[in-house]
Amino acid sequence: MIAIPAGRESVASALSKRIEAWRSGTGGVVVISAEPGMGKTTLLDWMESTLAIDHPGVVVRVDCRPPIGAINTSAIQPLQPFGAAIEKLYLQSGQAARKRLAVNIGMSVLASIPIAGDLFYAVKAISQDVNEYKRETAAMQEKKRSAVAECVTTLRTIAEKTPFILLVDEAQWSDSQSVEVIRQLVNTLGSTPLLIVWCVSPSMAQRSNLPLSMLLRSDDMRAATISLDPIGPDHVASVVRQILPTAQIPDAVLTTISDRSGGNPGIVAEYARFLQGAGHIRPDGSIDEHAFDSIKIDSSDHPATDVILKDISEEDAVLLSLCSAEGQEFTAFLQAALSNTDVLSMIRTLRRLQRSTGLIRSVGTRTRYGVKTTAYEFVQSFPYTYFLHRPEYEERKNIHQRIAEILSREYATTHLDELRGQLAAHIAAHGAEAEDNNMVERMLTVMADEAERSGSHDIASYIHNEVLPPYSGLMGNTVAVADGRTSDADIESEGSAYSTGQPLPVVVREISDAIVQGRANEARTAAIRTLETHGGLSRHERVLLTCLAARACVDLGMLDDADTFMRSISSLADISPSDHCYMKNVEGAIALARGNSADASACFHEAAHLAENLPVNVRVMTLGNIILHLRAANDRSVDRYEHTVRRLASVHGWPGVRADLGL
Repeated sequence: MIAIPAGRESVASALSKRIEAWRSGTGGVVVISAEPGMGKTTLLDWMESTLAIDHPGVVVRVDCRPPIGAINTSAIQPLQPFGAAIEKLYLQSGQAARKRLAVNIGMSVLASIPIAGDLFYAVKAISQDVNEYKRETAAMQEKKRSAVAECVTTLRTIAEKTPFILLVDEAQWSDSQSVEVIRQLVNTLGSTPLLIVWCVSPSMAQRSNLPLSMLLRSDDMRAATISLDPIGPDHVASVVRQILPTAQIPDAVLTTISDRSGGNPGIVAEYARFLQGAGHIRPDGSIDEHAFDSIKIDSSDHPATDVILKDISEEDAVLLSLCSAEGQEFTAFLQAALSNTDVLSMIRTLRRLQRSTGLIRSVGTRTRYGVKTTAYEFVQSFPYTYFLHRPEYEERKNIHQRIAEILSREYATTHLDELRGQLAAHIAAHGAEAEDNNMVERMLTVMADEAERSGSHDIASYIHNEVLPPYSGLMGNTVAVADGRTSDADIESEGSAYSTGQPLPVVVREISDAIVQGRANEARTAAIRTLETHGGLSRHERVLLTCLAARACVDLGMLDDADTFMRSISSLADISPSDHCYMKNVEGAIALARGNSADASACFHEAAHLAENLPVNVRVMTLGNIILHLRAANDRSVDRYEHTVRRLASVHGWPGVRADLGL
């Protein structure tokens, strides 16, 4: 059993009372709020070890993984920590419990919560056939759209049959739907024997997780929150003595550590290890009172780790750099694939590094990327960050490109939509670090579509509005449809500044508005001027502006000029799916203006096929063009397209689309 962390006796007492209440059948939510290093993880370690004595197997511990580069993979995976928790409950239970769990949860929940690997195959063996449950019936669709409610019900059902405690670390990286689950449970568990401990860094939540930040300020969450304050000088001494039990620590040294650490237990521990690693402890256990006089260290430094890093060989440093590229938690499976070796050899190498450096540790068997494998993690954030940035620019790009390619192979071979969604998040993150924007755009679109299918509209909107724009350039643009109307997906994007002083998205918006408002000649002139005066345009920017120029020509009746514009970009190589979709929409508009219904139909059909895997605003634009085409042909099948656009416009809050298309 782990001792109560120094300086956290009152917090441990409060947590003990909640555990006793849970033992009596009363559940609840406890939020532990503190900045990094203040001891959140240590408290979870203490709870886990305490409960293991009398209640083995009842604790489920998961974390929300930190971002990979610029993309927070946890935030775009609906219900990620709860899906991982349910998976763990399944894995640690016996065969009878497995069957009971699968039957009690039901396939509708498994379709709502992204769980990988064996769980689906177990359900297949237990029930009739997994494909039967995945049929897109109306009832199933309705259940998928209530993913949060299903998750809440599932957690309650499991806890009523097998009481458990869920410990969630690094919750500041959680997705918005998981935040909603916590909001619904904070005061409603009552007689349900489920205790959730939700650890969060408030400053990180404020910067990167608006739903959680707002929830933390609510009265209900404040009442459930335990904040960890800095520890006092007496407790600083206790932390140092836990690490250096035989050392004789002078008061002057303790005072210096207390002052420089700001009472942060993690930094206090770093100073203690520094004294030991740098040889400041004499054979008799005494320490020079002036040990810190000749060095300038503040609370942002990590002296102990720095000493260790200097002794690592180049070969081991390269391997640790590969590990950090996968994330703060990494796997033997992926590292073996990166190093072109077998998994067993990689495990032996990682075990040696764990013993010799203490920088990494095994966290046991996990299901990652649809593969059951041994997982490891960096024990501190500093060595993880150090090795993450150690490779040069070209090396980092190559490493992330290789990881994305390995995961893409797994993506191509799986037939489980939920697993494809999980893989897509990681492929997108590593693709972004490799600067492969086409890959990022495809995978983020898959994530958004998966989120929409499971009823996670807020996450789909977050992906479209916040995550996707830097990689596609689509969401900052309003694209005119065939009759001069607009898709109205008015999402802001910073873009890049041009000599006119206007960011490109602003220029595009002005051109689009001019087309919509009947000022086609002005739009054509502005598009041509932008194309001619900005030599640094990207391929996407050139395609978009050319399409707008051609679209303006259609309104002016200058169909030959419109064809000329489109021919100028038809031979461009490596056109992205989104740009190709734009081109087909405009080509369809030209054909429609010429009265060539068959050619227009072919163009719109191809655009619709492309739009299936593109952001929702591009799909709406394409559907709008199809509606106009079918209306012109008096085709009765237009009703189902109108119904689809009406639903999408309502879900995403785009009343302008319905008004423009007369819906």
